Amino acid sequence: MVLSHMSYASNSSGANTTKEKKMFTVKEDIYTNDAGQIKAGKDGLPKGWAKGKLLARKGMEISDLQAKEWGLKDSKAKKPVENKAKG
Repeated sequence: MVLSHMSYASNSSGANTTKEKKMFTVKEDIYTNDAGQIKAGKDGLPKGWAKGKLLARKGMEISDLQAKEWGLKDSKAKKPVENKAKG
């Protein structure tokens, strides 16, 4: 029997305990057009689009990384606010 690196390192449930994927639930249908723009549409294609390709349906779970790439999820880093009290 030959053990690969993956089968040797995995635990009994088959899940990798060192790295867990976080998931993002899609709130509206997500579409892309030929120009590469990605937008959400409530009832079919986004307003002003003649055609597009469906990327994800409402309620689907996608990875946080994919959501950030599509612009659906903002990063946690915020722009610093100027403190006007000091002056």
